[in-house]
Amino acid sequence: MALMERLRNSTKVIFWILILSFGLLWGLADTGAIDSIMLGPRSFGEVNGRAITSEEYNARVNAYTQRYQEQTGQAPTMEMRSYYDELAWDELVLERIIDSEMERLGIIVTDEEVIEMITGDRPHPMVAQFFTREDGSIDRLAMQDAIAAPENTEIWLNIEAQLREQRSREKLNAYIESSLRVSDDEIRQEFVRENSTASLQFVRFPYSGVSDDELTISDSEIRSYYRANRDKFQQDKSWRFDFVEFSKLPTSEDTIRIISEIDGMRASFASAENDSIFVYQNFSDRPFYGGWLNASEVNWYLADAVSMQTGEVTNPIVHDDLVTIAKKSASRTGSEQFTRVRTIRLNFTEANRAEQQAAARDIVSRVNAGESFADIARSNSAHNSAVRGGDLGYVARGDYSTAIGNAIFNTRVGNLTQPLEDGNAFVIFQVLDRTNQEVRLAQFSRIIEADGGGTIRQQREDAMDFREFADMDGFDREAERRGLPVSEGFATKDTPFITGIGQSRILLAELEKISRRNVIPEVIELDDRFIVLKVREVISAGPRPVEEVRAQIETTLRAKKRQDLTRTRVEQLLSSNNTLEALAAADGKEVQTVSTLRLSANTIPGAGREPKVVGAAFGVELNTVSKVVTGDNAAFVIYVTDRSQPEADATIPSSFRQQARQRLQQQKSQGFQEIWVERLKEDAEINDFRRFFM
Repeated sequence: MALMERLRNSTKVIFWILILSFGLLWGLADTGAIDSIMLGPRSFGEVNGRAITSEEYNARVNAYTQRYQEQTGQAPTMEMRSYYDELAWDELVLERIIDSEMERLGIIVTDEEVIEMITGDRPHPMVAQFFTREDGSIDRLAMQDAIAAPENTEIWLNIEAQLREQRSREKLNAYIESSLRVSDDEIRQEFVRENSTASLQFVRFPYSGVSDDELTISDSEIRSYYRANRDKFQQDKSWRFDFVEFSKLPTSEDTIRIISEIDGMRASFASAENDSIFVYQNFSDRPFYGGWLNASEVNWYLADAVSMQTGEVTNPIVHDDLVTIAKKSASRTGSEQFTRVRTIRLNFTEANRAEQQAAARDIVSRVNAGESFADIARSNSAHNSAVRGGDLGYVARGDYSTAIGNAIFNTRVGNLTQPLEDGNAFVIFQVLDRTNQEVRLAQFSRIIEADGGGTIRQQREDAMDFREFADMDGFDREAERRGLPVSEGFATKDTPFITGIGQSRILLAELEKISRRNVIPEVIELDDRFIVLKVREVISAGPRPVEEVRAQIETTLRAKKRQDLTRTRVEQLLSSNNTLEALAAADGKEVQTVSTLRLSANTIPGAGREPKVVGAAFGVELNTVSKVVTGDNAAFVIYVTDRSQPEADATIPSSFRQQARQRLQQQKSQGFQEIWVERLKEDAEINDFRRFFM
């Protein structure tokens, strides 16, 4: 049934919807509200009342896009563009937040400071670079002339704005650092941590010693833990959805079309007087390179060009999602010979060595009898060249061991080597050509991509058609009617990775517009496909249901019970075995010794990461068997034989003091800035109006 035939069944409903819509709009017009709705917001966003204009937002996005194109030579994908959209927004929001905070703190840059940065004794490098003489002095006269010139007014305004911005950030950083200074007491504590050592013995009782059979977790325990720890299971808003997809990847017809287009260019390429201009003007997807190449430097897929006549052009070659032709522009005699080969590799183990050697000999016999080496390679070779019939292009003697290199270069063109042993494999080479030529090749390539006016347009129309029918007749019914597989997806707010899809900010942005279930939004276009989805469930932010986290809670409770059972058992053993040796013997354990354990360490040799046990080693009584210490992975009983700590009035070396201050300052700054920025974001009033413009 055609779409219009289905729509006729809904004509009356649509008519009344239109009547009601016009009535609503007429009423809004009477109140003046329609004017504000149509006008919409005047900026892309606001942060604490500070506007983010469309001009600066688009300029930031375009700067990222241009940089990407310069670095890669390609336009960014849709997903990359979406990433730049979010990056630009986040940066501009953060800048506005920090500007607001600097205003609150009274951090300002006066006009006098800016003037000093430009014309003072030591001008800012941004300014000085234009007026510095060869002897390093500043040409003050040239500076004054440049400042006074009316045509430079706009330039100086931009420089002033940049200098003011930079100085304000410097003042803010100085303010933050001044409040996070490392005290002398903190440095002394760090010195003590680094220079306190202990010698000890211990017996370790791993929690893994408790078997699963000894552990039972009841439903009431799970629910009790859940009630007491609901905050641990908070989740952001999320969406569960079904989807069908329509691929934007090239079809076999697209590949044939591009091969035909490239093949049609061979004659004009061959007759072109300037190869680099031809490659440029015809928009090759790979840049021109006109340098000399020896035969082994020519890619395998262009190897045919080495033996062609100068001026000839290869047939189109499909490789790496490209179709390529190459023109032999020039050749000369080089000083080294190279051999073109195909290869077959048969891996073996000690168990099947003889069998694989016999198979390799059989392949040599079959090829000598007339079978295709390339066909056998495609179906039998373990080498990554198997898909192209084992073609390696031209190789150098030094690419292989002496034995294999000699075999390749001593075999006549057209013949095969005998099976050669190479590590854990037998290899066979077919010699196709040998040359000492060096060549210049002009390469023209076109990416194999779907036809925008054919394949992609058809897939888009199919997706839109499916979406309309699914909206009227049911998503699952329409997918079944068309024989389309339905996949499941799950997305969480602010998390670009989407289960069932992969990374997609585009799809996440569309889902974040949906607040109720059973919605089928418009067709969503991604880099490689069109998506039509139906939202099955919208999960509000809050604690996840207990059934969803039951397994996680059960794992936590099992770990806790293992600790408790282990501790109880060790306490019972310790009550009747008052030495480490007796305790270890009672449970089949060993007494382990650590001669030098630093207070600053988190790990114990022979025990792994155990910071609680390290701390206990510097707190228990010397030469006394300790109580049970509950570590991260095991329970311990320790016996400290010696402890060394710096004297209270010990002199701290200046080198240590400097390094410790720098390290602690960095740790403080990093931790503070992350928390500080997040707190500022939480307190800020952020309005995002981008949806009205996109």
